[in-house]
Amino acid sequence: MRYLRLISQNVLLRTILVVLVGGFGVVPQATAAMSPTEIEQACNDLARMAFDLKDLVNTVAAKRNPGPFQDILDEFSDISDSCLSNISVMIRSSIVTEQGDQQLVYEAYSNFIQGLFELMDSVAETAPVLIELEKQAEFRIPAAVHEVAGVVDALLYQVMAVFPTGTSYSQQAANQKSQADTHFRQAVHAFHLATANTGTPYSNTSVV
Repeated sequence: MRYLRLISQNVLLRTILVVLVGGFGVVPQATAAMSPTEIEQACNDLARMAFDLKDLVNTVAAKRNPGPFQDILDEFSDISDSCLSNISVMIRSSIVTEQGDQQLVYEAYSNFIQGLFELMDSVAETAPVLIELEKQAEFRIPAAVHEVAGVVDALLYQVMAVFPTGTSYSQQAANQKSQADTHFRQAVHAFHLATANTGTPYSNTSVV
């Protein structure tokens, strides 16, 4: 569990640094901002990454092949890194006032949320199999989920901030974010539950 705490602290520090750098314009790229079309592209790219990782998780579990276990962790990290890169630019984006642009951003935001839903559902459903295939999965997958959840949380707040307060888009986006938070918690819980049912919980934590 110390491993999970260290991961969470590291993610928090990285996210805070990105937000501070973007907010104060410390680096040149942070002085830019994203247009509605660029936000749409960023969210759709992240959605594709989530759907791709879901497919990888399902394939590893279905084929009972532990070989690509590190690939799963790497793709979780890729999502985190992509979120951080987008936050540093998106933080200076203006509120979107045109309804057509709001719809554009909201549909892409919803696509990313759906990708997260399906990814976390797959992670939860395959937890017992992944732990059976690779003992370290019982703590390394939850750690990866915690890391992604932390940076996704910051990114979703940035996207939500471009919707005018009180609009249906703002309210729906907030509701979807709440559902995403629940999916993240359920995925981590699934691994805790599966671990509780093993004979030697966290028996390999000393090797990390």
